[in-house]
Amino acid sequence: MPSYSRLIAGTSKTWINTGGDKVLTLTSLANGSARQGDKSASVLHATYGRPEFLEFLFETACNVAGTNYNTVDLYIGESDSSTAGTNNPGSLTGADGSLSNPTQVIWQLRQAGSLIVSNGLGTGVQKVRLRLMYPLQEYVIPVVANFSGQALHATASNHKLTMTPFYREIA
Repeated sequence: MPSYSRLIAGTSKTWINTGGDKVLTLTSLANGSARQGDKSASVLHATYGRPEFLEFLFETACNVAGTNYNTVDLYIGESDSSTAGTNNPGSLTGADGSLSNPTQVIWQLRQAGSLIVSNGLGTGVQKVRLRLMYPLQEYVIPVVANFSGQALHATASNHKLTMTPFYREIA
């Protein structure tokens, strides 16, 4: 019989414009628009299996101070295939690119959460930590929908998404 259970953080993966594990280009993303990133590597762990949850650290900035209480939303498309364009919800391609009809497509994805914009932070980077509980599939595709009231910042280094899977160890 097990004597304890704990959560173990897996290897973090980063989506940024260049130089990360995967690509997600958010520079100058217009208000009312959305963009998808590359499909992730498998989130399954050789010992612990499927993660209990995925934690996302989402960092972004607006080109002009955003409107208080508006949002930049993070959605996750889940897939059972490692191939970029195969078995994705919402006709996601699994590759960094713009998303047609975002307000229609996001309903076919899981919402991880929202960064609620603060006008008082101006054009500085704003951060939020979000969790997606019990991922249903082995691969994920991040989708960022900008409803901040402004375009996102033109500087690529102001945008980053880091995903850390957490696994349950029973011993």
